[in-house]
Amino acid sequence: MRQTKEIIIGLSTFVALISFIWGYNFLKGKNVFTQKRDYYAFYEHVHGLEVGRPVTINGFKIGQVTDITFDASFGGKLLVDFHISEPMEFSSDSKVQIYDMDIMGAKGVELIIGSNTELATPGDTLVGEIKISLTEQVTKQFVPIKDGTEKLISVLDSTLKSITLLTNKASELIEANHTSITNAAGNIDTLAEALNNQRKDFEIVISNLKKFSSDLVDSDIDQTVKQVGLTMKNFDSILQEIQLGEGSLGKLVKDAELYTGMTKSMTQLEALLKDMREHPKRYVHFSMFGKKESPVDTIK
Repeated sequence: MRQTKEIIIGLSTFVALISFIWGYNFLKGKNVFTQKRDYYAFYEHVHGLEVGRPVTINGFKIGQVTDITFDASFGGKLLVDFHISEPMEFSSDSKVQIYDMDIMGAKGVELIIGSNTELATPGDTLVGEIKISLTEQVTKQFVPIKDGTEKLISVLDSTLKSITLLTNKASELIEANHTSITNAAGNIDTLAEALNNQRKDFEIVISNLKKFSSDLVDSDIDQTVKQVGLTMKNFDSILQEIQLGEGSLGKLVKDAELYTGMTKSMTQLEALLKDMREHPKRYVHFSMFGKKESPVDTIK
């Protein structure tokens, strides 16, 4: 009976120890009862990847991350150890990509099958890469907007400062010229009052202008213009006749002998008139006794 109890205690201790080992490894992402094949990948940065995170292919879980260590021998890179429990084969150029599992940023590992014919064997080190996260994508899209917004705010701030400065200058100018502005406003009021007083005169002038325009429209302007044109044509014809020496005036202008004779006759007429003024008795006299007339000198 005593031996039975010892056997039971021993078996219980063994089962508890096995359960503890299995639970500890399970919490670390290892399943001691499942056949596994370990693989490795190096990363510059794991972006929050933790032990126990799933390894998937096209969204299907095929393994877990078992360990993450800092390896100084490879330039300070992080070595990620993961095992694959599913019975599958893949090429040696396959990539192990860290990606965002959800919008909260939980990280997982995805196996991307390569095209090489050479198959990977357990213990191989595969190529590790980082898939840009949604947060990083939003950040990259937001950075140009942020920069543009900052520039816009800077421009707006500068514009507001300029407007404020201009407003202050305008206020100072108005205050300095308050008297002049007041006088100018008074003069404008006076001018407006004077114009208002002369409103009737302006109305009369405008009425006269309207009447003049109406009379001008009603008058026969075309006939007047035609008459003026006809007169100018006749005047031009007279000038042409004079230029050709036709007519009395044309002959007077063009005929040199006629012009000389007329000039000589005018000279003699002027001398005769002068002699009549100086010696009127030679030409006009009265004789009550029948006196004989004295001979008149011939004008040369």
